[in-house]
Amino acid sequence: MDIILTGGHSGIGLELTKILLQKGHKIGLIVRSEKRKNDAIIALGNSDQLDFFFADLSKQEDITEVARRIREKWDKIDGLFNNAGLLTDKAYYSERGYEMQFEVNAIAPYLLTQELKPLLDKADQPFVINTATAAMHKQRPLDFANLKKPKKFVKLMGAYTKSKFALVLLMNHLAGLWPNIRVATVNPGPNKTNMTSGAGMPGWLLPFRSLFFSGPAKGGKILYSVAFDAKFQGQSGTYITGNKIKPIKVVLKPDDVQLLVS
Repeated sequence: MDIILTGGHSGIGLELTKILLQKGHKIGLIVRSEKRKNDAIIALGNSDQLDFFFADLSKQEDITEVARRIREKWDKIDGLFNNAGLLTDKAYYSERGYEMQFEVNAIAPYLLTQELKPLLDKADQPFVINTATAAMHKQRPLDFANLKKPKKFVKLMGAYTKSKFALVLLMNHLAGLWPNIRVATVNPGPNKTNMTSGAGMPGWLLPFRSLFFSGPAKGGKILYSVAFDAKFQGQSGTYITGNKIKPIKVVLKPDDVQLLVS
């Protein structure tokens, strides 16, 4: 299969890329810089199964441009893994003035998926798998203005978690519009990655990370399972956690989507 992956140079994305390469798939990694490309090559080795494309996913013009380059080079996409994510220690803002976690974790994968739809449409059974986090089924309707510019910044359980819930809702919206493309958003579980050891993690949680978080290979296997296991085929617009589909009661209206992404 021909598969595009964001965030594949490190963490659970890197472990997922290893699995996909071992299974013989062709992989296109979207990375931000030459350094990240070189990091991926060091970890994965040079391979004719690997293509690299460059984009800063906080910039909408980069997303448009990288999708154009992919469309020029590839004939189809069988699968898209929107795995790149951002967890920050304080409020940062994108060039257009939106909170950066919301921009990268929710808006970027939504826009990238839309831009790559023409190639997904050319595959027999295309899928889009998105990396979320836990507790998504417990969320309330979103405050759109607070998502874009939070009144108060809270590590992890604030803007980050809300951005991932926005991702679930946006992707479920696309699933309702595109019956030919299977869309699933997945909690890969708590994993020991650079992101979960960084300054964006609350201090009280770090001891639990050392004791209870799994290595990133487990998260990579979970993402792979949702893409390929028979258990999850034929169901779209799903949130999957603990190897089970959990209901999401909040549904975005078309006007809500426009408010979120514009």
